[in-house]
Amino acid sequence: MILGIVAVTLITIYLTTAKERPYYMASAQLMPSETAIHSPLLPSPSSSGAGPLGSRSDSQLPNLMRLLKSKQVAERAIRAVGLKDTPDSLMNRIEVSTADNPGARTRTDSGTDIISVAVADGDPNRAVRTVNALAHIFSSFYQEISHQEAMENLRFLESELARAQRNLDEATDQLRDFKRANKIASGTSTTAVDATALRQTISERNATKAALAEAQAKLREIDSQLHRTGPTRSVTEGTSNTPMVQRLSSQLADLTKELNDARAKYEDSHPTVISLKDNIARVTSRLREEEGKIQSNVQIVRNPVYEDLLAQRARLAYERDGLAARVAQMDTSVAQAQGEFKPGTDVTLSTLESNLQRAQQNFTTIQTQVSQSRINAKESTVTGAIRVIDEAQAAEGPIGSNKTLFLLMGTILSMVLSVGLAITMDSLDNRIKTNMDVEDLLKLPVTALIPSAGTRSESTLARITYTEPLSPISEAYRFLRTDLLLSSQLTGAKAIMIATAKPGQGGTNTIANLAISLALDGKRVVLVDADMRRPSIHRFFKLENNIGLSNILSHEREFEDAIFSTEVDNLLIIPAGPAPSNPSELLGSRKMRSLVTWLTENADYVLLDSPSAIAFTDAAVLSQIVDGVLLVVRANQVSRGAELQVRNLLNKANANILGVVLNDVKPETVDSYYYHSHYYPDVGRGPALPFGSAAGGRALAPVEETTTAE
Repeated sequence: MILGIVAVTLITIYLTTAKERPYYMASAQLMPSETAIHSPLLPSPSSSGAGPLGSRSDSQLPNLMRLLKSKQVAERAIRAVGLKDTPDSLMNRIEVSTADNPGARTRTDSGTDIISVAVADGDPNRAVRTVNALAHIFSSFYQEISHQEAMENLRFLESELARAQRNLDEATDQLRDFKRANKIASGTSTTAVDATALRQTISERNATKAALAEAQAKLREIDSQLHRTGPTRSVTEGTSNTPMVQRLSSQLADLTKELNDARAKYEDSHPTVISLKDNIARVTSRLREEEGKIQSNVQIVRNPVYEDLLAQRARLAYERDGLAARVAQMDTSVAQAQGEFKPGTDVTLSTLESNLQRAQQNFTTIQTQVSQSRINAKESTVTGAIRVIDEAQAAEGPIGSNKTLFLLMGTILSMVLSVGLAITMDSLDNRIKTNMDVEDLLKLPVTALIPSAGTRSESTLARITYTEPLSPISEAYRFLRTDLLLSSQLTGAKAIMIATAKPGQGGTNTIANLAISLALDGKRVVLVDADMRRPSIHRFFKLENNIGLSNILSHEREFEDAIFSTEVDNLLIIPAGPAPSNPSELLGSRKMRSLVTWLTENADYVLLDSPSAIAFTDAAVLSQIVDGVLLVVRANQVSRGAELQVRNLLNKANANILGVVLNDVKPETVDSYYYHSHYYPDVGRGPALPFGSAAGGRALAPVEETTTAE
């Protein structure tokens, strides 16, 4: 797969690059003038708005480069040179860039304004003629459209200037008529600043009036407190010498002062005033209690609270008089200022003066633009806006793609991708292919790897150990025989059953060849076909299936009638017999246990074939009777969990699983198959040995039932 992907990639690259033809590249250089670069001939995508003339943000260079590759310029160049190309074809062969960034099809802000134009062509002389014609045609073409655009722009600005002049005259007449109607001297100018000062004066007057009202309210409150507070108070001599009396008197004076300040701001119902009154009453009560404890002389003295209120009243009266005088002065100033103009006169006059100022500024701006436009129009007529400073003399080339580099890069990339794809496919492949896959899946040892038999038929494969003893497949079965013999020496297992998870795993072929290889090794072997649902061993050994295991277990026939000899010495076979209606019950019967026990006592090995363990319970029932179980798994099949299910089923039945036989393995992955050819390079399918049907025999004595009748 890797080699195929690499080959396809290289062929594709070769065929693609083979169609490319080498070409030649000729280039010329043009210099735009400052007018061409910064005049708004075309809206520049890089311009963020109107800026100072000559600023980089107003550069029209990208638009000039795009205009150089326009279809109209290409059509004129085709007619001038006599090309057979279409405008689109020529436009695709044109490259426009700045001189310090050649080869770039679009310009970045690099700092130079020289334009480089190049044309690719298969003929070097034609490339030179085309690029030179293209440069001169573009210079003339821009001259035409720039002059036309400059004249149209000049006419537009002149019309705007006339309109601005009319607006200026109209604003001047309106201001003159308004001053004349309101008898305002021509030199007098009231601006918005005067109206602002008047409004500020009125605001200050209102604030002063508010302060005056507050001062008057405080005076009224002070007068009310003076009316309630007497000018004198009784003082008991000796009380001032008591610390408690002194402290309470001080607290009473402070609370009284706070109450006076609070009444100047709040009504008597305000929580602050109520709280202060409660505190004064409480302190007064305690003071009286302390004063009552001391007997002393009472003396009439001036009340300090009354004196403090008098001082506050004098200060507030002075403040009130000052505020009243200031309010009167401001009233006079506002009246004088308002009397000079009619209502709204100042606002209207300020608006007319602002309109006149804007009209003058607009007229001046447009007048400057008209002057600059006349200069640009004259310059575009006298001197060229774009000049050809360097014509093409010779073309560079031939230029073509680097096929070697493309092939090398294609090889590297295709190998990386194909190897990655192969690894991914291999990681996603969950088929059972090797003994390591079996050991990872089932956690059981692999006793033998049986190579694939290719196109051999099932009947041929079932006795290949006898018909083709030198084939590598026969050698693989002999490896299985050797492993079983070694295991038997350790475990003493003589009755061996073959189990498969599902049909078609090659279990019958495996047990048939194992039986043949054991018999050829001199062991007395009895092969029992316990698959009474779909028996096949009798067909492989050319026997009849009229009498067999089902007849013995159902007590229809005797043992000696159901056992047959074969062409293979030491190998006897008990066919399955007619299909019974209850094969599982027969296999789990005492008769079957007695039969297996007697066979193991009179033979070296008893091998039993069984149906699929995932489909029927026959294998699980037999696994409790035999000494060991060989699990057969066919390679190159996706595991669906049946193998694990069978292993768990056999474990629950306390079966002795001797190992796993991996069947139908790819021959190249089996070492014995690979190295077998070094010893037998010419071994193929050997001649079939005579293997005819054998008559029933009595090689073994009849089975004696050691248990009670069933």
